[in-house]
Amino acid sequence: MKSKYIALILLLLYTVGAFAYYFGQNKVNVGNEKWSVLETMHFDIYYPKGEDEFGRLAALMAEETYYTLKEQFSFPVGSRIPIMFYGSKSTFQSTNIIYPLLTEGIGGFTESLRNRVAIPFEGSYSDLESLLAHELTHAYINALDDSVQRALSSMRPRSFPFWFSEGLPEFLSLGGENDYNNMFILDMVVNDKLVGLENIGGYYAYRMGESFLAFIAQHYGREKVSEFYYALRSMSSMDIASQKVFGLEFKELESRWRYQLKRDFWPLVEAQIIPAEGMEKRSDSKKDGSYLNLVPRFSPDGSRYVYFSNSNARHSIWMGTLHGLSEPKRILKGEASAKTEEFHYFRANLSWFPDGKRVAFAAKTASGDRIHVLDVDRKKIVRSIAPTGMSAIYELDLSPDGESLVFAGQQGMRCDLFLLDLATEEITQLTDDLYNDLQPRFSSDGKRIIFASERSRDLQSTRRGMFADLVTDIFSLELETGELTRLTHEKQDCAYPQLDEKGETLYYVTYEGGVSNLFALDLVQGGKARVTNVLSGVYSADVAPDGRSLVAANFFDGSWDIYYKDLNPAAFEYVDHPSPVLVDTSDKLLENIDFGDLDYFGKRSRQRPKRVNPASSHALRDQFLNPPRPFEYAPEDSLQLMLDFSYDNRPTQKTEPPQVKPYRARFSLDSLWGGLAYSPAVGTIGAVELSMSDMMGHHGIGINAGVAGKLDESNLSLSYLYLKQRMDYGIGAFNLNDEFYFLGPSSQGESWYRYHERRSGLYFLMRYPFSRFFRAEFDNMFYQRKGSLHALGDSLDLLQGQDKAWVYAPGFKLVHDNALYGSTGPLLGWRAMYDLSLSLSNGSVDYVTNYLDWRSYTLFNKRYAIALRGIAGISEGKSPQRFSLGGYNGIRALSENISGNKKAVAAAEFRFPFFEYISMAFPLPITIPNIRGSMFAELGTVFDDFKSFQPIEGSRLKDLKLGYGFGPRLDLGYFVLSFDVTWLTDLETRSKPTFYIGLSEDF
Repeated sequence: MKSKYIALILLLLYTVGAFAYYFGQNKVNVGNEKWSVLETMHFDIYYPKGEDEFGRLAALMAEETYYTLKEQFSFPVGSRIPIMFYGSKSTFQSTNIIYPLLTEGIGGFTESLRNRVAIPFEGSYSDLESLLAHELTHAYINALDDSVQRALSSMRPRSFPFWFSEGLPEFLSLGGENDYNNMFILDMVVNDKLVGLENIGGYYAYRMGESFLAFIAQHYGREKVSEFYYALRSMSSMDIASQKVFGLEFKELESRWRYQLKRDFWPLVEAQIIPAEGMEKRSDSKKDGSYLNLVPRFSPDGSRYVYFSNSNARHSIWMGTLHGLSEPKRILKGEASAKTEEFHYFRANLSWFPDGKRVAFAAKTASGDRIHVLDVDRKKIVRSIAPTGMSAIYELDLSPDGESLVFAGQQGMRCDLFLLDLATEEITQLTDDLYNDLQPRFSSDGKRIIFASERSRDLQSTRRGMFADLVTDIFSLELETGELTRLTHEKQDCAYPQLDEKGETLYYVTYEGGVSNLFALDLVQGGKARVTNVLSGVYSADVAPDGRSLVAANFFDGSWDIYYKDLNPAAFEYVDHPSPVLVDTSDKLLENIDFGDLDYFGKRSRQRPKRVNPASSHALRDQFLNPPRPFEYAPEDSLQLMLDFSYDNRPTQKTEPPQVKPYRARFSLDSLWGGLAYSPAVGTIGAVELSMSDMMGHHGIGINAGVAGKLDESNLSLSYLYLKQRMDYGIGAFNLNDEFYFLGPSSQGESWYRYHERRSGLYFLMRYPFSRFFRAEFDNMFYQRKGSLHALGDSLDLLQGQDKAWVYAPGFKLVHDNALYGSTGPLLGWRAMYDLSLSLSNGSVDYVTNYLDWRSYTLFNKRYAIALRGIAGISEGKSPQRFSLGGYNGIRALSENISGNKKAVAAAEFRFPFFEYISMAFPLPITIPNIRGSMFAELGTVFDDFKSFQPIEGSRLKDLKLGYGFGPRLDLGYFVLSFDVTWLTDLETRSKPTFYIGLSEDF
């Protein structure tokens, strides 16, 4: 949060200066969403206004999760935890709680400044409950840093390794029992990719951390997970903590986990084949750098298929042919334009029109989800439909006659099925309940819809939670009668159903033996048959209309790829399976939930335990690391009396029921930084930076003060930002001082002078995003400028009266940016900025400036890129602005200071992987990974008058400057360290090398 408002405040401040601009993509707040608040015993629950039933349900889930976590950690938390439940993924991604732009792959987050939890609802209450448990674990641990540290002065919180900090929430939310999560561990074991925990990062850190902690719970007891957590908090190293809790060095403990994984998974390897042994691989993730090749779909004649792929770094639509005689080709580039800003990666699919020339799909846009129709041969979107009232549109399917379309859509806090008439665009709701309905498919006669729905219960489930026993089965809905039939009876989730042309065989994906594969269900004779038997897991599959082949998305060796397989349905071996049964269409999801239980969790005054004296805190810490019984105290233990947490026991009596209140913005401090000093000579000097915002981040206030003796010589600014709606607003006031020294002529020859300038005024900023990639900015400044010239000597002599002027300076910018980043800078896409700025004054400050910056990036061979850049600027008026030719926005090899009111620069850069890693053993064991390199050439000029401009003189460059160079780059997290060696040449001679060190990313 702090970085968000600092960045925006700096933006407002920098608007005062010349040529201040920035790129970056946009958060788009489409609706003016209103919020309600429910205050419970431990939480402040924020949810969309009008969804009070959901709010009460979310509050119950949160309180139940709290006491589950308390059983694990033993200590209560000492502060309230705010939880924001967003009504859709789109509203979640436009959150103002944190500044970074969120993508579809981010499920939720917990920010550390105010310990706020932010979670989107995406249709499934089971997934919501698991995600809530994950994020609340983060928040619980953050809160423990406050409460436990006060109680135990010797137990200081320390930074956990990433695999533990993310693996622990995954373990506590899923317990290592999720087959989908375990698929990634199975794949790493099978392909010998299981690296050390200390070297793992990214998504695999979640999976490996969860697996390792599940191993500890299974073999040493669940209480050992908590002991290990507290040991890591207080011990100086992983080995010491492991020795304390397990009596083993950590390497030995990790080795035992690895061997156990082999024992667990080798039977699966024995029973199943690798994909290449039974299917033909049609996509090549190792070659094109993709890792998501999903949901293939055959055309009506079975001659070709379409699918989603992130080949070449963008999630796009690709098409392949039945026999694979030609390479798949991209027919629509996604994530680069306003129509397809993003897809719901694992909730998107494709469906063909009967003519075999068009496909329909859903995509995310700045104004909401849209259904697009794509002409596959022309590679062009020919129609877009915006179904009203939908906060999200997921899987869809076209009717056999192509006149209607069924889709899974989110409306409020539920996901149902809807039928869209393509001629009139009228919508008919087919299901109306809280169950998560997904992946609908028409039968070949158009009379039935087959779909997956999370409306079954596994009565043998041992997982804790209100919705932990929900199972997704396959159902059939008769369109004429509304009759609902349950077709499958699985203990694991089923997905991606499809009927054959006769409507007699159901194909679907489910888990059996811990691995997902494609199965067939005979709806006439009864029985279930295995269609595929491959590692590491089929995600989705589509059987050709003639039933003789299939294409499937299967995960293996670290990525999902598309595979082809011939089929012979007559050879399927069927086993017994329960017969289809009619089911009640009434909504029973919440029938076993007593909302009256919420009355036990009303808000109450919190108590805190007495502080333990330092001598006793060590004894209490030992109680946690060596308890006689896990985390229980003997009655006679005096420490229990000193740390009495009974006030936080699960309530047994009802309190005042939590009341729903409208959200009101209340400001609280985000950051306060600075320092002050006093000197008799100059008075008070120092700097203070302060930022405040409301809980939802819609309003921000920033105060920056650089005090320098006198008030009128200090730098002061006050900013207010309003970010709730689509257009962002900012207003503020400033008093800024600047001065510079120069050597000039005098009666004694040359003397030093000081020029001091003060600008005081107001500014107003508006920023309107048309899409995620394109926005307009308009800013206004009205200020008074005062300048004075002094001669330096024993005293500062004022050489001339103050130069005073009133200035009105409007500015207008257009910014486009769809660039994708690597570790040190953009690698794919393009960005451009046009800036028109004016200054209207009753004095000498009068100019009109046009500035254009265009950049293009082309990625090839997965890790290499060509970057091109063009800059053009011209400033006119009584006092035109000056452009510099050197530095980052010019010629890096240029050491002299050249400026002019006209500028043109062209640059080309080759970006490549330089070193995979550099490892050093002495004097310190240091490994530096992923060092990238760059080779560049830059040509440019600045000048004042076209008549006097002379780019070339003879065979040498004159006013044109040419520089080139190369150097490594290293991502250090907060900035990119670059070191360039550059040369300047006039085509006949070359300068000595200039060394250029930077702390910014590549352009």
